[in-house]
Amino acid sequence: MGNVAVVLDTDAIRLFAQAARSDNPAYRLADRPVVPPTFLPAGGSMAGERVETDHRFFGPPPRAGDQLTAIREGAPGRPVVGAAESLTRYFDRTGGLVAESWAAAEAFAVEAVSPQAAALLATYATDWLGAEAIRRFRTRSVRPLPPGDVMSCSGQVTQSYVQDGEARVDVSLCGVDAAGTVVVRAWATFAVTGDTGPAIAARTPARPTSADNG
Repeated sequence: MGNVAVVLDTDAIRLFAQAARSDNPAYRLADRPVVPPTFLPAGGSMAGERVETDHRFFGPPPRAGDQLTAIREGAPGRPVVGAAESLTRYFDRTGGLVAESWAAAEAFAVEAVSPQAAALLATYATDWLGAEAIRRFRTRSVRPLPPGDVMSCSGQVTQSYVQDGEARVDVSLCGVDAAGTVVVRAWATFAVTGDTGPAIAARTPARPTSADNG
């Protein structure tokens, strides 16, 4: 376990969003852009056949300029059985927990899974329901998406409820390659605001969008 001081950098956030094919103003144009769902690392090298990640935000996502303390933890007392896990919690200057990122990978896999596909699926989700409204983004990468391939994304609302005083929706998401084979799946939670309410009603979740993984 170790503590690391982290200052969120504007240029790093914008470059990450650009690589994820996002033109969202909350990432690209804001004076203090918010972090994309998969921006904060869990720590370690998470290569494997079926990489899983879980990014949680305890309120609106952190912004550029925020000074955080990252505390990385392993899985104490748990034997490693063909898997590697890591968890990093992010605290603000007052000691409040603002985010955490967890990742696991099956160690036996020969071919690494790129995190790019998960970032592309996150772009689809935040373009739909709002970059600042994300509260959780959990992913499972099934297979690699080679550079230059096209991935089509789709999603649907699975439930709506109130938690921590916020109206929220859960959505399930899927990214498939040109052959229709699943590359990555995700499950996300968004706060419902005055802006996202109409978006939920207006969106046709089954309509895929494409992004080039170049």
